[in-house]
Amino acid sequence: MKNVFKGLAVVCAAVLLVPAARAADEVPNFNKRGDSEKKFVEKVANTIVRAAHGTVKDTDVQSYKFKETKPGRTTLDMSVVYKGRVTATKYTANIKVNLDTTDNNKWEVLSIDYEDNNRLPFSKGKVADMVKEFNKASR
Repeated sequence: MKNVFKGLAVVCAAVLLVPAARAADEVPNFNKRGDSEKKFVEKVANTIVRAAHGTVKDTDVQSYKFKETKPGRTTLDMSVVYKGRVTATKYTANIKVNLDTTDNNKWEVLSIDYEDNNRLPFSKGKVADMVKEFNKASR
């Protein structure tokens, strides 16, 4: 009987935690940026840094800027400080998200340029996959 209650407790905890984890993993939609530009940029930065390094604990956007490089093209430049989960060491990532903004209501991510000062290499494949994920979320 004791094991039944333990099993039931584990199932209840899993049911409660899965939606919260799924919400944290949602990919931001560039076409639904919302009213708060800063919150949107924080979500984008968090998503990219967590894709680059799977053991990220916290992220903090130090600065960001949308720059129109030419008509219909915009670059989102971000400087992001993040902490590793194991050692809690702070690292700085410089991220450039290149966007096609020809249609103001339908932005498309063209590429992501990522670099950081972490000695461990970041996952180039997962960062490149984020281009597809952002565009898929924006459909």
